[in-house]
Amino acid sequence: PSYVTAVPGNAQVVVSWTAPTNTGTGTISSYTVTYGPTSGITFTTAGCTTSSTSCTVTGLANNTAYTFAVTTTTTLS
Repeated sequence: PSYVTAVPGNAQVVVSWTAPTNTGTGTISSYTVTYGPTSGITFTTAGCTTSSTSCTVTGLANNTAYTFAVTTTTTLS
């Protein structure tokens, strides 16, 4: 995914992205959003899993910086 954006709310954020145009010989079955502190290098906290190109991550601390990562799960055709 590309063009990942995050729109903050009260203890939550809406993460949106653009689907990849090249998925090889497979089809995307889902997207997973993970996150962690901005100063970290690994983002392993599960945020949400969806088949659409956006989701809401809840349970965040207000006034805290986070970095979000979006990955795909692809099913081979």
